[in-house]
Amino acid sequence: MSGSIPENVRRRGLMLASISTFFAWALEYYDFLIYFSLIPYISELFFPKYSPIASLLYTLLIFSVGYFARPLGAIFFGHIGDKYGRRNALLGDALTMTVATVAIALLPTYSQVGIWAPILLTIFRFLQGFGYGGEAGGGVVWALEFASPKWRGLVNGVLNSSMSVATLLATGLLLLVSMYYPLSTIGWRILFLSGAVVVVVGLIIRFLAPESILWERKKSEGRLVRIPLATAIRKYWFSLLLVILINLGLTFVFYAGYGFVTTFTKLLSSYLPELQKAFVKLTYVPLMIGSIGGIVGNTLGGYLTDLFGRRKMLMVPTAVLLVLIYPLYLALTTLSIPIMALSLALMYFIFTLSATVQTAYFSEIFPTEVRWSGIGFGWNLNAAIGSLAPTFALLLYTNLRSSLNPITAAALAPSIVVMVGAAMTIIGAAIGPETVRKPLD
Repeated sequence: MSGSIPENVRRRGLMLASISTFFAWALEYYDFLIYFSLIPYISELFFPKYSPIASLLYTLLIFSVGYFARPLGAIFFGHIGDKYGRRNALLGDALTMTVATVAIALLPTYSQVGIWAPILLTIFRFLQGFGYGGEAGGGVVWALEFASPKWRGLVNGVLNSSMSVATLLATGLLLLVSMYYPLSTIGWRILFLSGAVVVVVGLIIRFLAPESILWERKKSEGRLVRIPLATAIRKYWFSLLLVILINLGLTFVFYAGYGFVTTFTKLLSSYLPELQKAFVKLTYVPLMIGSIGGIVGNTLGGYLTDLFGRRKMLMVPTAVLLVLIYPLYLALTTLSIPIMALSLALMYFIFTLSATVQTAYFSEIFPTEVRWSGIGFGWNLNAAIGSLAPTFALLLYTNLRSSLNPITAAALAPSIVVMVGAAMTIIGAAIGPETVRKPLD
């Protein structure tokens, strides 16, 4: 189908849609990583200090609030995207994300306004999640509708590499800012404001980009549906089931795996004095180096899925990570920066080989008139549930540490959650159809 699109229009649309989506997705993962990296500081800034574990738990729950808003954003912006055009919806969600991110950077702390501090943080995390709900799934749909079927996986892989670039940027900026400003005072505000700059650039590019040709064709043919999400649920329920199984599984893998690392090292610091003394260095340097594995994995995974198919690339790397996750977490307890960095790079590389495939796969199992609503709703429903993975890991740790060595418990808890997620992804890919090089209609 993409072959009938004028080549100059297709190339211009693909370039602008891809660049703006790259920036918007980068902000999503930048914000995720900044929030997660600053959890030890946010928990102290926005909550009373009577219980460190309780403050950590509350901070993780507020993080999840943003993800529970995402299905609502997906429904709202997905309806606009399928009914009134991809570009209009993406302009709206990018603007929402910008406002919320700036607001978080300017919030007063608990010492300044008391209980209002966590309340305001919760409100703007909700608004931020509402905007992300439109972006997640929708942005990549817009870009992939311009891509040639032959290279759709590779384009998808490059777009997904934005989260690894965001990891590199977030950890690098965090280290740089921490050298000049205390993270517990002005440093955390600088880091959040930096993320807003990224999405503003993406917003400007979106003003210049064309509408999806495939969507405009459906509109001219009178084939748009009145309520896209209802149609997706009724007619394409099996595709929605595949999104839930595959994406929820990978969400658990990421949030309880790579995303749990800062919480993991915070837990370890109670038992390893040398980690407590060099927390920033021993946590963020390995994360920054490890993100390079994700950049390679996303791009390579996108290329390989065009060669070997979507299902195989979803299943094989995920199965490998299921087996290796516990040893990789144990490697983090060595407190050797090279070993920790290698462990995280391998963890992220294996994960992204599979994770990068999913957006291309999901775009190929839904038709144009419900594509955004189907992917966006399933993806963001999973994000709401999957964002609780670190909380599940933390609660599991509190139970395991009474019967196991606390360091072993800290490594085993997130590993179990990752294994559950990996199994879900493998099952979803195993029962789904192969779609590589399938034309989008």
